[in-house]
Amino acid sequence: MPLPKLYIFPISHYCEKARWALDYLQVDYELHAVAPGMHADLTARLGAAGTSLPVLVTDESVIQGSHEIIEWAEGVSSGERTLQPADLSAAVEMESRLNEVLGVHVRRMYYSEALVDRPETVLPIFADGLPAEEAQFVRDAWEIIVGAMVEKMDLGPEQGQESRHIVLEHLDWLDTLLSDGRHYLVGDAFSRVDLGAAALLAPLAMAPEHPTYGGLQLPPKLAQDIDDWQKRPVTRYVAEMYRLHRTV
Repeated sequence: MPLPKLYIFPISHYCEKARWALDYLQVDYELHAVAPGMHADLTARLGAAGTSLPVLVTDESVIQGSHEIIEWAEGVSSGERTLQPADLSAAVEMESRLNEVLGVHVRRMYYSEALVDRPETVLPIFADGLPAEEAQFVRDAWEIIVGAMVEKMDLGPEQGQESRHIVLEHLDWLDTLLSDGRHYLVGDAFSRVDLGAAALLAPLAMAPEHPTYGGLQLPPKLAQDIDDWQKRPVTRYVAEMYRLHRTV
């Protein structure tokens, strides 16, 4: 039986969520990096509802979105590990805030500096892992790709500052949660809430266990912010989640 195929942007923290969950739950799959600009044709060809990645293709279905892929992986894993949280209601509320607010603004904060001021620092990550022909397409079309991403994600200096303030509010929120000495965000065991939080905040810790960020060059303002945030409890928490629960 052929392995499921996972289609990702290697730089995407939402794609990292799905990839990490499959690895953690020991579900075998084939990894396929996708070129930006080609992903819309791919998702249309696969019959996905939208153009976003990650997408997992199995013998029976096309599964789009990190949350949905994690749910599927739980259903087919051997049962030796689980990402199910002890308190489901608390987990759902927290995941919603992490996915729909924090993750969006971490991405917007990064790209508002990186793509607007230093697009050459982003190109190597987007080209990483692609077949030679697709990598060349990305290099040739990079200026067009950058323009499309800036418009679609509403990027710019003011937008970046707006997102930075929202990210800081959420770092304060998570620091407060962690101030009671808890090791995990929900319950006493590693769950999809911790995996999601750590994946979405991975740029803060730049953990060596992350399969992609070792080659990520941060733009200067964001690099200074991340350096300033190294002693925050949430940054130490992200690094610890990667150290304990992520293998490259």
